[in-house]
Amino acid sequence: MKTKLFLLCFLNVVLLRANMASPVQEGTLGTRPFISEHVHIQHENLRITLGENFEYAVFEIEYYIKAEKSGTQIPLLFYASEYYKDFEVTIDGKKITLQSQEDFWDLYGADKEKLTNFHYLYSEDKKAIRHLENEFQYGRTDRISLNDFLYFETDIAEGMHKINVRYKATNWRYKHNRLNEDSFRYALAPAKYWKSFGTLNITIDASKVKDTITTNLGENNSKTSNGIINFRFEEMPVDIIRITRIPTLSSFAKVLLKLESFWLAILMISIFVLFHVWKMVRFRRKHPEKRISVVAIFGAIAIPIAFLFMLLLATFWIDAAIGNPYASGRESYGAFFGFMELPKYLIIYIVFSIIIDFIFKKIYTKT
Repeated sequence: MKTKLFLLCFLNVVLLRANMASPVQEGTLGTRPFISEHVHIQHENLRITLGENFEYAVFEIEYYIKAEKSGTQIPLLFYASEYYKDFEVTIDGKKITLQSQEDFWDLYGADKEKLTNFHYLYSEDKKAIRHLENEFQYGRTDRISLNDFLYFETDIAEGMHKINVRYKATNWRYKHNRLNEDSFRYALAPAKYWKSFGTLNITIDASKVKDTITTNLGENNSKTSNGIINFRFEEMPVDIIRITRIPTLSSFAKVLLKLESFWLAILMISIFVLFHVWKMVRFRRKHPEKRISVVAIFGAIAIPIAFLFMLLLATFWIDAAIGNPYASGRESYGAFFGFMELPKYLIIYIVFSIIIDFIFKKIYTKT
């Protein structure tokens, strides 16, 4: 019976932990397009305008391309995953109708294959293709789903053209810590497939954001003015651009964060422990000969239970001090699971109570 009860409790803990919510809330992974083998990108301007609450950002990209031949073709193939809304493309000022991948991977033969100018993306066995491998470190996925592709066909003349892309993106959120880690991302990695790489200008407009932001683009190529950061690169700086928010916290919240839930709960429960010890002293002063101290037993059970409630209260208190949207709320999971450790705290405090009661029993017995 005891074995069955133990297994039941063990399985309950495992299942509870398995059902904890994922700490990752995926947002938009904006990305450069894959380029036709007959198109060169001479220059790119990327402007990212961050929303006031850091929930959304508007991405505006200008591509200055050079086509090696005239005719109807697909110059750009977009990996368009998890876009919030308003994905728009214009070429030479004319708005283009975008199409999803649908069946173009099933049109076999060099004379039928719509993506004949993108052979570098896939193997010869097109029937087996469902994903494209990529090397997007920290990317949304290790593989690109074909269902996430958007493209457009256009009759372009040989020579220079300007392509504009605009869309609204959602942020990424990591809840693996006490604080949410919010960021926007843009993948530069497709440039490894390009036939040529020109120059890249990046502008990050954070003028509406009240918090401090950081990027992984370094500072050597940047200029900042009134919350607007400008970068210029002649080579690909990183695979994935990351723009991360640093939460603005009050001094009180910072102090509580340094204490953490456990030590804050220790400070709160210490008042009850001192009261319990004082009650044990009074009991032994009146009843030094009694074998068992009712006060010691009651406190030995009540204090550990009270400590676990203090731990939960401390967690909520710290989260409230941090406030939205910075507090992740993930620590409450640990606080609830702390009740599974009640036997450990009971043993520790029972031993403590026995020792204290024994000491004062000896002191008042002699007197």
